[in-house]
Amino acid sequence: MDVRQLRCFIAVAEELHFGRAAERLSIAPPALSRQISSLEDELGVNLLTRTTRQVSLTRAGLIMLEEAKGILVKMEHASRNVREASLSAGKILRVGAIDAASSSFAPEALMTFRARFPGTEIKFVEAMTTSLVQMLEAGKLDLALMRPPRKPTDCAFEILRVERPLVVLNESHPLAARDHLTMHDLVGEPFVVPSKRARPYAYDLVMSYFESVGAVPNVTIEATEKPAVMSAVAAGLGMALAPDWVSRLSFPGVTLRRLRGALLDPPPPGALIGVAWRPQQKLPPRDDFLAILRESVTLIEERHVLPYATSAQPSKQAERLEALAGGAQ
Repeated sequence: MDVRQLRCFIAVAEELHFGRAAERLSIAPPALSRQISSLEDELGVNLLTRTTRQVSLTRAGLIMLEEAKGILVKMEHASRNVREASLSAGKILRVGAIDAASSSFAPEALMTFRARFPGTEIKFVEAMTTSLVQMLEAGKLDLALMRPPRKPTDCAFEILRVERPLVVLNESHPLAARDHLTMHDLVGEPFVVPSKRARPYAYDLVMSYFESVGAVPNVTIEATEKPAVMSAVAAGLGMALAPDWVSRLSFPGVTLRRLRGALLDPPPPGALIGVAWRPQQKLPPRDDFLAILRESVTLIEERHVLPYATSAQPSKQAERLEALAGGAQ
């Protein structure tokens, strides 16, 4: 048996549905079925009972599920220990970040780290919070700049910043003539919201702001990435809410306005950016970078460049991150 067979069996055993298990593993159902059949042939037992309506575990399948989980945990533990042993022998810092961090405070913190510790190699990757947690737990990252974890994890998490919301408007919208807006001004307006499936933190945050005034957004479109949101607003499909760090970027046909009285207490997870790491690891470069973050990142950023230029151009922070990491992912 191999790891792929075990992962396939665990997915089917937990989902009790070949279609859902195949979607979870991002493989085709026939390929998944072949993996299960191969495992059963190798063991010489039936692990699953299949009918046209349902899938269930045999007694042997129940035992195999627990054994398979234990095998994968031991393999992951061994892999992580080997990686950590290798890293402890060299000077390397592996940092992961969500876009909110890589577009705001991460470049300055990494530049400070490089200036203080020029002999340490930096590897940087940008991903969403869920992926960053998985990479941390697998020993592929030393720390991650991300939202609070949604599920229990052995990683420590410390809040670094609370984001303030900004209103994204088409530059010709009547409300763009005002210096600032309130949530009541946005009720009933056509709205572009983040994708609930792809951006759950951002979606929940928008809903929380509207709930704070007893309303729901008049959703016209869902968009996954910030450029798509900005393009939709520029096309006149609606307005949107965005975190304060987008004031560092620029998009044509769009303007930003401050949102008064919208800091929720306590702030929802989608408004928080923090740092996560595995405290059981002993990694001096990581601890040095943690110290830099704690001394340099302010809880609430007061700087907003509003309004900003409308000509599209690459983010300076993104350019500096690419230079720092040498394009390494």
